[in-house]
Amino acid sequence: MNWYNLPTYYDVSFSHEMREELDFLRSAFRQYCKTPEPRLLEPACGSGRLIVPLVRSGFDCTGFDLNDNALKYLQQKLKRNALSATVFKGDMVDFSMNGKKYDAAYCTVDTFRHLLSEKKAIQHLGNVAKHLKKEGIYILGLHLIPERGVADKITRWSARRGGLTVKTSIEMLALNKKERTETLKVILNAITKTRNEKFESVYKLRTYSLKQFQKVIAKSKYFEIENVYDHHYDISHPVKLSATSDYGVFVLRKSS
Repeated sequence: MNWYNLPTYYDVSFSHEMREELDFLRSAFRQYCKTPEPRLLEPACGSGRLIVPLVRSGFDCTGFDLNDNALKYLQQKLKRNALSATVFKGDMVDFSMNGKKYDAAYCTVDTFRHLLSEKKAIQHLGNVAKHLKKEGIYILGLHLIPERGVADKITRWSARRGGLTVKTSIEMLALNKKERTETLKVILNAITKTRNEKFESVYKLRTYSLKQFQKVIAKSKYFEIENVYDHHYDISHPVKLSATSDYGVFVLRKSS
């Protein structure tokens, strides 16, 4: 079972430590956008775990995704909370907004790595840039493969909403540095008073070392790296990543 087809459980799972991520995004939009009321775009928005609280904070948000289950869940959640956002079905590589421009885009938690080739990654960056206003920003977060040291092979966490607890584990099954792929297995364990369900999903992501990510940004010519942060999401402390870094949140500025 593809975990992206389980939007309720996915949404609860990724609410884990989401407050820091949201605080960072709100602060980054205030600090780096050229307008106090930026219009936001989220490629591959999934269940809308970020869109819903950002709309609630007063932002004008647009999101798209390929997963019908996730989009339906998001639309229902917006309606249930009397919130409004533009939501549509679209692909990260060739989405189109008919000329509509945004002040900022954001894409976190490795979604960018679903683009399994350099060509698709560059096409995505170009399409995002096309839909940003002059000097717009793109906040991109992803795990990196350390050039020195060893990446964690398994990560576990637990999140709760109401009477539902979702325990999540992500295990690296294989790492192919030559092909630039990482094979991951995700196990979602959804627990309530009356049931205990387990779902397993295996999928591949493209890998990036810090140098490889910097190279693809430079090669695309659509963005420049303005600042970088780490998993602490501390807007007051940009960092300088190194060969041992395993996560980066990049503030990209659209090239003039």
